[in-house]
Amino acid sequence: MLATHMDAERRYSAYRSEVFKHVKETLTYSDSHLITLADINQRALAQARLWATIPGREVDFNWERDCQLYRKRYPKRFELAIWYQNRLESLALGRPSYNGSRVRLELVERIAGHSYLKGRVFLITELSLIAYASLLGAEEIRIMEPINESVKNYYVSRGYTYVPSKGAKYFPDYCVKKL
Repeated sequence: MLATHMDAERRYSAYRSEVFKHVKETLTYSDSHLITLADINQRALAQARLWATIPGREVDFNWERDCQLYRKRYPKRFELAIWYQNRLESLALGRPSYNGSRVRLELVERIAGHSYLKGRVFLITELSLIAYASLLGAEEIRIMEPINESVKNYYVSRGYTYVPSKGAKYFPDYCVKKL
């Protein structure tokens, strides 16, 4: 790993920590003290492996592979693990655009079945994404490739605009919100 990449890793890891601290302080849930926001670590990846055995899982992300890829390619990445007590509730990965004008949320997953944070995971993820994008000076956030119509409609109900794919491989559909 190049020194410049390692410097960027340290700098952007510190930015994410600052964002997590800020977002945590803004949560007003009665059980907020049980919620932890952090980078994705080995413990999170180990718990995410167990998600494959939970009925009702709608995606088949390989979080270990994707995290490894993101860490190698994107030192400025957005990553988030949301914990409730000692249980992993959600993971998210994204990255800023090369010119820094937007931040893309590319992978997001909540534990299937019973979640202590059901109905709150996206709100916490969105607050974190907005705070990170704002810190970087981005003007918009994008949620790439909503998994289904219901999820797409939920994002639209939260103030996002749906932009359909133009059919090209590198231009998928997404939901966008101006900051």
